[in-house]
Amino acid sequence: LSAQTSLFLRLGHQSYSGDAVDSAKTAIDQYGLRWKNARTTVTIGSQETYIGASGAIFDNSLNVGEGMLHGIDIRDKRGRNAYHLSSGRLDSALFDDNQSRNFFGMEWARYSGNIRLLFSYLRIPNLPTQADDFTGFSISSPMGKAEWLTELIHSSAPTENQALLLGMKYYPTKQQTIKLIIGKLPDNSVPKGKSSLGGYDNGIRGFQLSAIHALTPSNRLAVKYSHVKTITGNIPIRKTEIEYTQLF
Repeated sequence: LSAQTSLFLRLGHQSYSGDAVDSAKTAIDQYGLRWKNARTTVTIGSQETYIGASGAIFDNSLNVGEGMLHGIDIRDKRGRNAYHLSSGRLDSALFDDNQSRNFFGMEWARYSGNIRLLFSYLRIPNLPTQADDFTGFSISSPMGKAEWLTELIHSSAPTENQALLLGMKYYPTKQQTIKLIIGKLPDNSVPKGKSSLGGYDNGIRGFQLSAIHALTPSNRLAVKYSHVKTITGNIPIRKTEIEYTQLF
């Protein structure tokens, strides 16, 4: 439309192997208007978004075909500070009652040299868990081709309301990412719909190891291995997933 304004549309296909139970999906799931200058990006429409350093608070970036945010996402960077505001309605497919829900998230990052401090907040009313509000604090820093992070999440639930995650990402090449996350996420510490609305399950402790390879700019292959136990009952869960995503 102009040097700063553009339209976007995504047709995605996603298929799984291993222990995953979801069927393959092909759909137009992202579309809208994007405005961008040197400091600010504004996106309006059906889109993905991400709250928190590890994505444990909210992350729908791996969803294809459904599970999008319908609203506005604003990102702005000024000097050593970066800001993120996201608001709208979440797709009803994310919830057992098939009812969409309001979504309001915001983040403030402060950079000091190579160290980033990140404060995150998310509100999703009427969730099936005992919490509607989630607050996160994280510290992260690069080390050569790697990046480490520590994140603490607190919810408004009266019990089982604090999660702790330790992680490291390693980038062997521009196309490859290896990620290790170790954490404990009690049932009410992070948002939940049909399943967790973040990148990791509720009610577990353990680790997840992921390897992601971008075959081209529009498709990628991911292998994930989860080695966890339930917090209640100490039931072991071992899960391997192979995921292929193709965007058009």
